[in-house]
Amino acid sequence: MADAPGLAALQHWMQTALLDPGAAAPDGTASRVLTASAQLGADRRLALYQHGCRMRLLESMRSLHPALVRLLGQDLFDRFAQEYLDACPSRSYLLSRLDEHFAEHLQRNRPDAQGEHEPWVDVLIDLARLERLYTEVLDGPGTEEPGHTAHGRDAAEVTVAPCLRLLRTSAPVHHYLIAALRGEDADLPQPHPTWLAISRRDYVVVIRELASDAYTALHALSTGAPASRAVGTADPLRGRAWLREWAAAGYITVNVRPCAEEGIVR
Repeated sequence: MADAPGLAALQHWMQTALLDPGAAAPDGTASRVLTASAQLGADRRLALYQHGCRMRLLESMRSLHPALVRLLGQDLFDRFAQEYLDACPSRSYLLSRLDEHFAEHLQRNRPDAQGEHEPWVDVLIDLARLERLYTEVLDGPGTEEPGHTAHGRDAAEVTVAPCLRLLRTSAPVHHYLIAALRGEDADLPQPHPTWLAISRRDYVVVIRELASDAYTALHALSTGAPASRAVGTADPLRGRAWLREWAAAGYITVNVRPCAEEGIVR
């Protein structure tokens, strides 16, 4: 086996062959680096590994999107997931990141792309986005751990929880997700603009609806705007109520310096 590829090249080939079989066109490598058995040749043995790997990835996609599986049925979901895995082969060693681009893939390949816009497709894509954020919040950093990192330029006054995610959806898809996680039946959400905050308290993911103006203000805070600018367009009483409410929910930590011109005082 003097003509066998080096270790690094072999590892790259094997990874590609398992995760992206279409990119690993038959070139004789399998027969040079894999042994055959009495019943199966090298190519066939590789095909068995490829099938097993794909089934494991498909199983992971189902576990990351229980609500979509319930909504579409497993057969149709598997078809969408298989197309996604073909278009976006896994690039992370973490299975929890396998679906990072699933919602974007669904958006690019909408079933109604060639015809009249169908609201149910928006619901499907929004549900995929929400399930992705649910995983991020569940597995990512939170406020439970000491020394968690804040983001936002005005951290001296407002610290935004690292587990906070915000999402605008075309329907209240969170009701469907919560029902699916509980094993309960639920009707397809009807189109209705919805603004959501997804966060975590004591290692439990909490999803809550927000008013549109509160969502806009909290989104501004999450992207680094000073508190005075983020809630400055609201009535001062309403702005203070938001800050207290978000602090109680664990979205932010507030340490406001008295400053009348900012309109945000204790």
